[in-house]
Amino acid sequence: MTVQTELENWLHEEVGPTYDAIKADPARALTPNQVRDTLADLHANHKSDRQTGISHAIEPARRVEAGLESLASVDKAEGLNSAEAIAFFLAEAEATGDPGFIADARKTAARARLMYGIK
Repeated sequence: MTVQTELENWLHEEVGPTYDAIKADPARALTPNQVRDTLADLHANHKSDRQTGISHAIEPARRVEAGLESLASVDKAEGLNSAEAIAFFLAEAEATGDPGFIADARKTAARARLMYGIK
């Protein structure tokens, strides 16, 4: 058996119909440049898939902010476990100038003081 015949037999065993189709119509074979372009496209799509994933992660946050969905209830007072944290929280709330938000922040701060025994 010649080397060419051995190679053809090996290719037929490994890739079967694909090799037969290329052998029957060599114009269907891919050039190295076509392979490079395809790989570059796949790589670019992979990057855009990551960007799409980020977009999908942002969408639920937007829905929550718009009031269309709610997250699991979390007590804001749990994170206010020191006098400094409470002072910072209240300063940030007052900086908004929103009376409703400030009133809610004061209630949260009072609850935190009770939870952690802060005076």
